[in-house]
Amino acid sequence: MALSASELEALDREGYVVVAGALDGAWLARLRRAFDGAPAQRDGTQHVRLGEATPEIGAWRALERHPVIEAAIGHILGRACAIDVHGRNPLAGFGQQGLHADWRPRAPGSPYAVVTAIWMVDDFTPDNGATRVVPGSHRSLGPPPKALAQPLARHPAETIITGRAGSVLVFNGHLWHSGQRNASGRPRRAVQLVAVACDAGANVER
Repeated sequence: MALSASELEALDREGYVVVAGALDGAWLARLRRAFDGAPAQRDGTQHVRLGEATPEIGAWRALERHPVIEAAIGHILGRACAIDVHGRNPLAGFGQQGLHADWRPRAPGSPYAVVTAIWMVDDFTPDNGATRVVPGSHRSLGPPPKALAQPLARHPAETIITGRAGSVLVFNGHLWHSGQRNASGRPRRAVQLVAVACDAGANVER
């Protein structure tokens, strides 16, 4: 499953695209096993960091070669030399973030440095902290203003990304985005992938 011409245009124009049905039920079941028993951190989020003991590690590593990811990397970066994959599950009452980008501000005329994908391991709904994005903000050369980077601040143009489990939100990592508070009492497991351009160095914002 590669990205269509209209989806590539959306990446250029809006900075993001949502692809439904990118993962089947069997793949999702394998990803979920790594969340079983993974500890929650003090920030109220369950994290999965990949290592030799990670259950179903092959299912996680295969995301790096998914056709959607390869198409997005090729279109935005040309080539990536570093890819990080990890899991996140904000527990009930947690997960609210301020708007941010996944890379430092760009200099005028400089290329994009990062592509991000968020794989929906559970449904993303308005009440469980689904990711919000500000369409077109990837073209900005600076970070969100401080007032908008506060966790409870709202951007007038922000969009809440919802979707069924198995969908993937893939976006230009310079796009302003954030997670939100999980008010549902249900898990909102996701796998985040960050791919960095070969000449970009290492400066991923988290």
